[in-house]
Amino acid sequence: MWYVVQTKSGDEEDIRQLFDRMVTEGTCRRSFVPLYEEVRRSHGVCRIYFRRFFPGYLFLDTEDPETVFRTLRRIPEFTRLLGSKESDGTISFVPVGLEDEAFLNSLLDEGIVHVSLIRMAKSGRIEHIIGPLAKYRNHITKLDIPHRRAIVETEIFGRKRRIRFGLWTESDPPLQWFTERMGLEQEAALDEGIAVDIGIRSGDQVIDASGLYGDQVFTVGSVDAARRIVTVDTEMFGTRVRIRMKADDLSRVSSPLYDS
Repeated sequence: MWYVVQTKSGDEEDIRQLFDRMVTEGTCRRSFVPLYEEVRRSHGVCRIYFRRFFPGYLFLDTEDPETVFRTLRRIPEFTRLLGSKESDGTISFVPVGLEDEAFLNSLLDEGIVHVSLIRMAKSGRIEHIIGPLAKYRNHITKLDIPHRRAIVETEIFGRKRRIRFGLWTESDPPLQWFTERMGLEQEAALDEGIAVDIGIRSGDQVIDASGLYGDQVFTVGSVDAARRIVTVDTEMFGTRVRIRMKADDLSRVSSPLYDS
């Protein structure tokens, strides 16, 4: 079950690391801070940056909240599990509610909310959305295409909140997962018995030479040489970020095979 720890915005990663060092092994399966892809546009070029989806909140996956709470009480910084107080003042821990869990599961892909591809009609109305924002288009309270963001108002964790989504348009450089989703990927095949070397291997450190992800360094998790598709990984705030990219857009920084 997921539980939510509320702490000071900006301290999430410090609390997470301290908690991970103090908690008994096996008590908590995972601690993480959900992220979302924020789009920034500068000089007509859009880039993607990873930001905290819920500033001030740390998520814990545990079936032993009592032990987790005792560990949190030992952390000097203020933290509290979202829950309800009993008549004696103690806190009765409650997991993330079913509706909240469904909402989060509809958005998060391995702990991250990806950008949504949006297409606008000439009339100015939304024509089509692909991505996590699609299910909540009717809850959009602010749509800012020039700055590539949308604001959705919804109730989560017991109160209404304004949640930001990153936007992508067809005028921006193509992103691999949109290409796959829209069925535009061209199939490639290997001749039987012939291996293809695209110069990138699992474990390599790479950057996106197109500049979409700034200067962020990723670790190659897997390589589909036939399609020239690479799955890259990095970890931020306890969240594993996994993205599919075109191999031709990547530049190798280092390789455990060649740089040891």
